[in-house]
Amino acid sequence: MNGSKQRQTLGMRLVAVGVVVLVAAFGATAAWAASTNGQLTDVRSALAATELELASTSTKLDTTSGQLANAETAVADEANRSKKATSRIGGLESQIERRDACIDVQSGDLEELRRILALERKNFARTTTKSTWGKARTASSKALDRAISNMRSAYQSAAAGRLSTANSWISRSNGQVSVSSRQVRIANREIDRINAASKVINKAEDAFYERLQKSAVTCSI
Repeated sequence: MNGSKQRQTLGMRLVAVGVVVLVAAFGATAAWAASTNGQLTDVRSALAATELELASTSTKLDTTSGQLANAETAVADEANRSKKATSRIGGLESQIERRDACIDVQSGDLEELRRILALERKNFARTTTKSTWGKARTASSKALDRAISNMRSAYQSAAAGRLSTANSWISRSNGQVSVSSRQVRIANREIDRINAASKVINKAEDAFYERLQKSAVTCSI
């Protein structure tokens, strides 16, 4: 009997120890569970905060994307305006170059016109009463008048029987004819000069008209 009681006592002790162990283990498990649950709660809170931050970040990204899109549109618009401005500048530069070319040719045209006008004035001056031609023409006309007058006197003297006097008047008349002939030669030389200058002027005018046609093409903006 004592042996049986001892075994029962030992068994109860083992059971008690087991219960204590189980209780300790359950307590540790409960503590671990509580700790883990707390950690899970913290993680959930952190995840919730992260989700809020992500949502805020997503909103910011959407806003930034919109701003970027607006910025890209603005850049594209500015690039388009810059392209148009560059095109206009190019057009203006071309017009300026053509204007400068027009000014150059017109300056040359004006210079040539002045040269032609100077030739015309000079040639016209050769035909005035005070020119060499004009003076020679006047002198020739006066000499012929005197020659005619002298011949009239010669006829009158001859009719009156004054032959010597008549011959004298004839000699004078012939002298005036010689004077007139010399002046006519001078006048003719001047006429040749006038005609030659007129040919030069006519040629210059023809070339000038052709030049004006080319200038009109250059200046057609």
